[in-house]
Amino acid sequence: MERPKIELYKTRTFSEKLNDTIGFMRESWRTQLKYFIYLMLPCSIVLAFFMNHFWNGYMSMVMSMQDIGSPMSNLGSFLLNMGVMILVFMASYTLLVALVFALVRLYRAREDRLKNLTADELKPELMTCLRRSFVLMLATIVVAIVALLVFGGLIAAATVLNRALGLVALVLFYVALLVVGLPMMLVTPIYMLEDDIRIIPAFQKAFHLGFPTWGGIFAVIIILGILASIIQTVTMGPWYILFIIKMIFTMSSELDGSFTNSIFFTFGEYVTCVLQCLGMLLSSVLTLLGVTIQYGHAADKIDGVGVVEKIEQFDEFDNF
Repeated sequence: MERPKIELYKTRTFSEKLNDTIGFMRESWRTQLKYFIYLMLPCSIVLAFFMNHFWNGYMSMVMSMQDIGSPMSNLGSFLLNMGVMILVFMASYTLLVALVFALVRLYRAREDRLKNLTADELKPELMTCLRRSFVLMLATIVVAIVALLVFGGLIAAATVLNRALGLVALVLFYVALLVVGLPMMLVTPIYMLEDDIRIIPAFQKAFHLGFPTWGGIFAVIIILGILASIIQTVTMGPWYILFIIKMIFTMSSELDGSFTNSIFFTFGEYVTCVLQCLGMLLSSVLTLLGVTIQYGHAADKIDGVGVVEKIEQFDEFDNF
């Protein structure tokens, strides 16, 4: 028996939020996994390259500080790899957000949901979502920079006046980040699913929906965060083991480091890092879908969007 279609705008209990999040991933999972691998595997291959170089550079700097060599000799390469790694991750996450919400939009629009979804059907929706995801990423970066400058300046000023006052200001900053940051997570589904909304009103609406349902967002993020961390731990395990082995061989003067520098070890380290990146991106899908379900709950509970949508659908049927 086919499961009823998951409604987005619906007031839910906490267990229903989790069930619908997992249910969406479980339904037509082969289709979702196929397009996830198509788009995220190339991103993971590039990201893993710079991530490996980043950690190898970090290890080289640690060794340089232990020896008489200067760590500054590796600083430029280390910072370059870190910068490129961050840029590649941001690009990958932007594409991931576009893919997730393209699938959500097609799930809602198609009678067959995601069954037999072709690349030709996905492409127009994906490009639309990609443009909005890019704008959202830029806006988020600007907001984060402004917030860090403002709060950083306040914390620095408080520290100059009194060290204890600076510590209190730092604690208040983390509290404010938690209180304000959770409602801001609703910006993503709002901007990606509501075609007629612009980026600044999307932030305003996130606060409008997020503060009254703050506890629900917190609970969803905590539980899904635990599930996401399990996925990340499993996929990160092989790479982490190889990294620890390489660190031991590198830092020990008694062990032969040629083993960890061999082409076979380096290839294994790279492949497992690709797996780790895929797991990291896959776990992000779980969080994105959970926040989307929470947004649908908040929109129906606060603004009654689900009722309005059903009335509009009834009117269309009546006119027909």
